[in-house]
Amino acid sequence: MEMQAMDMEHVAQVDLLTVQEVCKLLRLNRYTVYKLVEEGKLPAYRFSNKYMFDRREVMEFLKKSRVEAPK
Repeated sequence: MEMQAMDMEHVAQVDLLTVQEVCKLLRLNRYTVYKLVEEGKLPAYRFSNKYMFDRREVMEFLKKSRVEAPK
């Protein structure tokens, strides 16, 4: 029970993005965003039938996706 309370407290403090906002930010289509969530690559919160995303986690996903140019 305490863990759930901490999770809800965290959710209340984060800058949440919609699927549409994540699509715009990452320049991806909705299908790709949903696929990344289903594959466990992009963390999301699910409220009823809607996904919401922590902006910091989306930016971390973006940083981890960076590929170095070959030398």
